[in-house]
Amino acid sequence: MRRHWLFYMSWTAVFAVGLAGGIAVGEMIRGQNGSGFSWLAAEAGGSLDALDKPYQLVLARTYLCGVKDEEIKQVPHDQLAQALVTYSGWEIIASDPAKLILFKRENDLAPSCKANGYFGLSPDGVLTLFNGLPAEQQVVQTFYRIDTAKMETRLSKDELESLKRGIRVRDLAEYNSVLSTYSEFQADEADS
Repeated sequence: MRRHWLFYMSWTAVFAVGLAGGIAVGEMIRGQNGSGFSWLAAEAGGSLDALDKPYQLVLARTYLCGVKDEEIKQVPHDQLAQALVTYSGWEIIASDPAKLILFKRENDLAPSCKANGYFGLSPDGVLTLFNGLPAEQQVVQTFYRIDTAKMETRLSKDELESLKRGIRVRDLAEYNSVLSTYSEFQADEADS
């Protein structure tokens, strides 16, 4: 994992330095003959208008609770290198002349999971994270089938009812605690 991190960080640095160097060279050319990146636009078959439009920076995230989100930022071309430094821990997954997509795995719950996440059982007995109460059936993430017979013999009625109604999770510690508590009741694959 560390080797992958170093690889991506070094390529991110190379990309940022190269981009900053290219921008600096373009500014020097623009200062000398006023045409700036016209040679690049001509090679690409485009126009200088493309360079006047902001660069699209797409920030894609995945969270431990299974939620994925995307944020799009418009960054002026001359500020792209600085933006890349800001997102240095992100992985570059795609790029083209108008857009760069960065990706990050967040080691936390998504804000929506913190705001409205409940653990409960699906109708078929699978431990599930819901957006809202389990009765609303808005599944966010599923985990494993629960051996309900085994659980009923070891837990009190209150604990069983709590899981059926929904157990609220507001942070990563509560999330991990519920997973840990109910992992002992995970049904064997042969039982499924």
